Amino acid sequence: MESWKKTLYISWGIIFIHSAGMGMLAPFLPLYVKELGIIDPKAQSAWSGILYGVNYLCSALMAPLWGTISDKYGRKPLILRTTFGVSIIALLMSFATNIYQLLALRILQGTCGGIVPAFIALVAFNLPKEKTGQAIGTLQTAIIMGSIIGPFIGGIFADWLGYRNVLLVISSLTFVAAITTIISIHEPKRDLTKVRATVLNNIKLVISSPNLRIVAIALFAIQFALFIVLPILPLFIVSLHGTSNSATMVGLVFAVTGFSTLLFAPYWGKAGDTKGHRNVLLQSLLFTGIAYLPQVFVTSAYQLLPVRAVIGFFAAGIITSTQSMIVKNTNDAQRGGVLGITHSLTTCGQAMGPLVGGSLGAICGYRIPFILTALLLISISFIFRILIKKPVPAAMPKLE
Repeated sequence: MESWKKTLYISWGIIFIHSAGMGMLAPFLPLYVKELGIIDPKAQSAWSGILYGVNYLCSALMAPLWGTISDKYGRKPLILRTTFGVSIIALLMSFATNIYQLLALRILQGTCGGIVPAFIALVAFNLPKEKTGQAIGTLQTAIIMGSIIGPFIGGIFADWLGYRNVLLVISSLTFVAAITTIISIHEPKRDLTKVRATVLNNIKLVISSPNLRIVAIALFAIQFALFIVLPILPLFIVSLHGTSNSATMVGLVFAVTGFSTLLFAPYWGKAGDTKGHRNVLLQSLLFTGIAYLPQVFVTSAYQLLPVRAVIGFFAAGIITSTQSMIVKNTNDAQRGGVLGITHSLTTCGQAMGPLVGGSLGAICGYRIPFILTALLLISISFIFRILIKKPVPAAMPKLE
């Protein structure tokens, strides 16, 4: 087996384990807020937005630094720092006694981010250019499958074992991911003495490259739009379904979205390699936005399932096309740092989206955020159709 394929498949397994562990937290985090003493529904919505958002915000602040460090000292050490760190933090979260302790731990959790950009840079080192979209699409399926199984199992375990015990399971899974990395991941040899990139140089590269600059802005705008509904979706599902087995139902809705994305991420990756990642991005944005609108009119949680499946289908194209554009426009010596910067902008959008969505849900109700997300995604698709006039080329800039 070719070395890049072996690294890809092993990386897939580790990302899946880590993603499944983290995904288990998503469906019950807003419900855990209530257990910690936040009783008022409006306060629950606002605190859920804060807890989701602060994690992504801290990740955004640290990502450029972690990416540059991984270019200089290797991607494997960064992966180990992330997996061991998240394992310890999840363990501590299970012992939280108030909302402020949970907030502090979510801040720490955010500073430990960076596993996916590190794996993309690791896999891309020996990756044939014509396989970029396909390989990144494959890696994305690990994240997506984890996001399917994680929330679904997390919802069931939350109803069965309680929220605190699920956090112990999350801690165990991420610890397994760390041990698997130590045993199975062998980073290709790179001449690290010639790596001269700094955070500042990487920022200059992103700003000076029209393709990278546009994709970076697109990532922020897209993730902001998509994450507006994150804190209110579990609460919206409970309002439709009732409190009986509510965590299981929340997990099922999250899972059907992820399962649909899982099935079609490789398809969109191959389509981008043959037809252009620009075309895939623009089409996916437009139709994901349109698919968000029917959620405004549902009257039961079960009606959300087919709608979320359609959203997952089109959202898969957004993920693979943007990451492929970044890989094709960076050299290996700066790829981790550039991925860190774009990841930072991504998580800035993921941080601001829940803050806006949680506040909007508290003021206007749970349905309005879906309309806002739809309008933003449709608008972004038209704006970037004008800005991205040509497909992103495969040429890689030289390191200065």
